[in-house]
Amino acid sequence: MLNSLSAIQDLLKGTFLKDADMTLLDIPLTESKAIAIAIKLEHSLEAWQLLRELLPQTLRYPLVSTCWGASRNWVRDVKEEDFFSRFYFAEEYPELDLSPEAIINRADLFSESDLDNFLNERAQFNTYDLESQIISELENTRLRFGVAPSVTEITERVSSGAISTFVDLERYLFNWELQYQSELPIDLPEERSYLEWYLPVGQTVALLLLPTSYSWEALAYLAWFGGSKAAIPLLKRWHQIYGAELVCHYGTMLQLVVPQKPTSDRQAFDLAVQQVLLAPCTTMLTGVSIREHGRSLLKLDRWFIHERP
Repeated sequence: MLNSLSAIQDLLKGTFLKDADMTLLDIPLTESKAIAIAIKLEHSLEAWQLLRELLPQTLRYPLVSTCWGASRNWVRDVKEEDFFSRFYFAEEYPELDLSPEAIINRADLFSESDLDNFLNERAQFNTYDLESQIISELENTRLRFGVAPSVTEITERVSSGAISTFVDLERYLFNWELQYQSELPIDLPEERSYLEWYLPVGQTVALLLLPTSYSWEALAYLAWFGGSKAAIPLLKRWHQIYGAELVCHYGTMLQLVVPQKPTSDRQAFDLAVQQVLLAPCTTMLTGVSIREHGRSLLKLDRWFIHERP
C-alpha cells in the first residue's frame, strides 16, 4: 500500500492530477491514514476512474466525498470536515470496538441468513399501514396499466397470510403486472429522475484514498446514515453479482457505477427490494414503488441510494 504523498504524486505524474493538492488525514482508532486529493467537481468521475485504475498499485480504494462548505483553503476544509468521525458508528455499535477494522470484521461475520433476517425485519417494520398501502399500490398499477387486481383479490391473500408486508404486496403486483405486460406488450415509459446523481455544487470536493482495496469496506471508514452492519455485506453482494462499485459518498447518499445490469425482471425486482429495505428514502421521497424501481434498475449503469433522517 502506498502511504506517502510523494509516492502518490510520483504515480500521478503525467496525469491531469499531477499538480493537485494532497494531504494526509488521520482516521480515529486505527494507525492507518487516508490520503485526500483536491479535485474539481466537474472532473470528479474522471479522477475516480483514474485512481480506480491505479488501485493495483496504490492498494487504496478511491472515494469522492465533500465538505459541507467551501473556503479558499482546501487543506483546512478537508481536515476540519472530520470524514472519519466515529460518532454515528457509536450509535450503531454501542459499547463495541469502533475501529474500521473491527467494523469490517463484524460485517464479515454477517451471514446470508443474518442478511435475510435483516431484510425481513425491515419489511415488517416498514409495513406501517397495509390497508392504505394496498389502495395506493393498486392505484399505481391502475394508472400504469389501465387495470389492476381487485381489492377483494388482495384482501383475500392478506387474510390467508400470503400477503403480510408491503414487500409481499409489491411482489404480488409485480407478478401480476409481469404477466399482464407479457400478454399485452406495451411500451411503459420510466421516470428515473429520482436516481440522478447528486452534484455538491459550491462545496469543497475531495478524492479520498482509503486504506482498503474494497469498495464495500468504505462504509467502515465513513459513516453512512443507513448504517454499516447490513450495508457492507449488501454492497459486497452487489459487487460480486453486478460489479457495483462505490464512487461517491455524501453522508446520506451513495452513488455507484454498475457494469453488469440485472439480467431479468425478477432479478431486478429482488435487487430493488434489497435497496429499498436498506434505504427507504431512495424511492419513498418520490413515491416510486419497488416494482417501478426494479424496472429502472434493468436499464441503469449508475445507482443512487439515499437514506436520510
